Amino acid sequence: MSRQQESARAKKEAAEPPPTGVRMAGDERRRQIVRVAMRLFSERGFRGTTTKEIAQAAGVSEAIIFRHFATKDELYKAIIDHKGCSPESAGASQPIAEFIRCEVGEALARKDDRAVFEGIALAMLRHQQEEPEFLRLLLYSALEGHQLAQMFWERNVRALYEFLGSYIRERQRDGVFGEVDPHVVVRAFSGTLIHHTLSNTLWDKSRSLLSVTDEEAARQFTEILLNGVMNARAHGAAKHAPSRAKSTGRAASASRGNKKK
Repeated sequence: MSRQQESARAKKEAAEPPPTGVRMAGDERRRQIVRVAMRLFSERGFRGTTTKEIAQAAGVSEAIIFRHFATKDELYKAIIDHKGCSPESAGASQPIAEFIRCEVGEALARKDDRAVFEGIALAMLRHQQEEPEFLRLLLYSALEGHQLAQMFWERNVRALYEFLGSYIRERQRDGVFGEVDPHVVVRAFSGTLIHHTLSNTLWDKSRSLLSVTDEEAARQFTEILLNGVMNARAHGAAKHAPSRAKSTGRAASASRGNKKK
């Protein structure tokens, strides 16, 4: 089953919980409570949602909620584990930032700047747009000063700054990127991606202002970033590499033309 299909199935299950009295295995019930809680939190915020309402929406008693989650803190952490992680692989999951780092691991090793940033952009855009409820949840948690926002920040955002910032510093030492604070670069790049998703998810759902695929958005945002951070010499070399090949071809054609004359 694809990630999109799994996401759609989870949303359907959260929207249509089993009738009261239906017995579910412990792990399955726990996942169902998390999905329902996340949906309600994303619709009403944390302050506007009670465990009683979660229990009613899930078709269980409050006692069942507290049997699986002794405190609300445990429920919040379970939401981060469930939605703030990559798709399950071989029964395990990992924070989104770590998943993204692994996705571009080969590009990082060979210092393919375009592949690194484009891969990160595409992974972030896909995750953000596949999980609009989780995005709303994070916005609520930040606005309400809720601890879940800080949990996600420490586990994912800070990790992204660390590994991508480290790569940028390495490329600065190589003389490829100009002297700019790496964290400024990370913020500019991630901010572009987040704004793009927020625009599509909250304000311009019909995409009347900008309608591009995730792949095209990742490519163009990467192009803009690299144009800004590459030093003049490295940028000039990258920019003119294709044109030199064309010039060689034109020179060869001219030479053949001269010989004919």
